[in-house]
Amino acid sequence: MSEESLFDFLTSTRLPVVASLSLLIRWASLILAVAAAGYGLTCLLLFDGSFWSTELPWSGAFPALASAPLFLMAWFGWRQHRLQYAAMVLFIALFTLTVLANWPRGAFSPAWYLHPVLSLLATTCLGVVPGLTMTLVAVAAMLVGTWIEPGSVPAELLPDVWIHTASLSAVALASALAGAIVNRLVFLALMTAEAQRRKNFDASRALRHREKLLRHALRVETVGDIAGMVCHQLRNAFQVLLGHVTMAGMGDDEERQRRLRLIEETLQQSQPLLDQLMRMAHPDEGTIERCDLAAVLKRFHEQAQVVLPGNLQITCEAPDAVPPVLLNEHGLMHALWNLVINARQAIEGDGAITMRCGSDRHQVWVEVADTGPGIPKDEQERIFDPYFTTKPIGQGTGLGLTAVARFVRGSNGIVQVESEPGRGTIFRLRFPRAARAGAGVRSA
Repeated sequence: MSEESLFDFLTSTRLPVVASLSLLIRWASLILAVAAAGYGLTCLLLFDGSFWSTELPWSGAFPALASAPLFLMAWFGWRQHRLQYAAMVLFIALFTLTVLANWPRGAFSPAWYLHPVLSLLATTCLGVVPGLTMTLVAVAAMLVGTWIEPGSVPAELLPDVWIHTASLSAVALASALAGAIVNRLVFLALMTAEAQRRKNFDASRALRHREKLLRHALRVETVGDIAGMVCHQLRNAFQVLLGHVTMAGMGDDEERQRRLRLIEETLQQSQPLLDQLMRMAHPDEGTIERCDLAAVLKRFHEQAQVVLPGNLQITCEAPDAVPPVLLNEHGLMHALWNLVINARQAIEGDGAITMRCGSDRHQVWVEVADTGPGIPKDEQERIFDPYFTTKPIGQGTGLGLTAVARFVRGSNGIVQVESEPGRGTIFRLRFPRAARAGAGVRSA
């Protein structure tokens, strides 16, 4: 970051205060340009000997006409977003106006006291070199003006004039040095804030990347489990197909035609298995929207019936409709698959998985119940911890229930677990009702 980028940095923040300040300075430059030009022309037209005279305010037309083009250049600079250039020209115009207006009036002109203020602002806003250079030029002009026209001051006041001039020069230089210190402190603060912002941005980007990798790992694990079940079902279908082919080869034309129709029916029944696997493997993350949990649960039940093995009976108990909720439907399907896969792995032999949906006054809930062995009390508090698993090594990563808990928390919901050893397990996902369409959405 360099001195020239200070104004660009402030503008890039797009804060309302900074934008308002930029607009104020731009129009102030234009107003000063018009006022200086109008005042200079008025003095030339209405007053004799008014080109550079102490009889008129601001010493006549010359100081105003000399500074007017500089004010106009500053305005054009602000319009073109050349902020550093515009600010420098604006301060040059102000120093030019005050020096030329005070020159014929002597060292005791009250307007000389504007220089310490201008010096402080110039070094603070423009930097050390430009601000200090302008201050030195203004101080030199004041000293030269006092030395060139000593006759305008009585002889007995000359020592006081030089003391006053030297004191005012010292004050202007001290103000410039103070502005330089302020400029460095502001610059250091901006650089520190920018470094912290970049650090936070990099950390946030790294966190988002890790979240993306985790979601991918969770998806791969779920797809792998579903692929195993799909392969099992397809193996059974292939056995049926091979049987039909064998019998068709042993029969007559009519038998072959009948077997071909049966083969076609078997292939059509197997198609949903592959479709379901492709849907789970698709990288689409979905969006948050209003959805009916009962309808989602029924669609999931239809898909699960096709994929799950025949020794598992899966049923769905859901009303026709429940109050809408705000969540990512794709994420909910992924969470349900994790719960069903978890239940299927827990059940040994024949068993049943029951899915239910309902609502109460403030929430809508969906639950997955199984007839597995249940979860001991001492493990129920840890089942949502990352990488915690009770499965043998190589048969589980401990991320399935973690993914469910992360999704539910991200949807402003809660997860409840009810389980007793030997009596199965119930996972209940509760979500807040979505606000009515006319009432807007209230954040939880």
